[in-house]
Amino acid sequence: GGNLMEQWNKLVGLVKEFYIAFGQQEFLEKEMTDERMGLREKLFEEELKEYEVAEKNNNKVEMLDAVCDMCYILIGTLLEKCKGDIEAVANMIYFGCDDKSEFIFEKIFKNEFNDIFVKAFEGVHKSNMSKLENGKAIFREDGKILKGKNYFGPNLKQFIE
Repeated sequence: GGNLMEQWNKLVGLVKEFYIAFGQQEFLEKEMTDERMGLREKLFEEELKEYEVAEKNNNKVEMLDAVCDMCYILIGTLLEKCKGDIEAVANMIYFGCDDKSEFIFEKIFKNEFNDIFVKAFEGVHKSNMSKLENGKAIFREDGKILKGKNYFGPNLKQFIE
């Protein structure tokens, strides 16, 4: 429910919740470094590759997953740039202020994910939250958050007929 702007506020809020739960709020407070931006770009590229593979295989479930993940990462990057200001980020995305959000919208519309995107994103968020192990985040050397033993994947099949 609610209008699109409210939807984006909600989704950005979920990503911020993830940052706080995983002890990442320092990145919402300090200036973004080149190294950090490099990691954010790399994470986005990893998901884009997954999308391209899924598209080649015509796997709609994996495509939806990758689009949600790209969007999740983009929101995180924008939150870091905007010092955790949810409304500022929602505005940037809603008004397509950066090329990556335009790019993601294109994929959402092309694949007719518009009606399921919010619910799918919420599913991906729940899955991301399950990466915590004993309440702690586990990291790869470059700072990417890894899956703990209680991790469960999102059930996105339900949205794809």
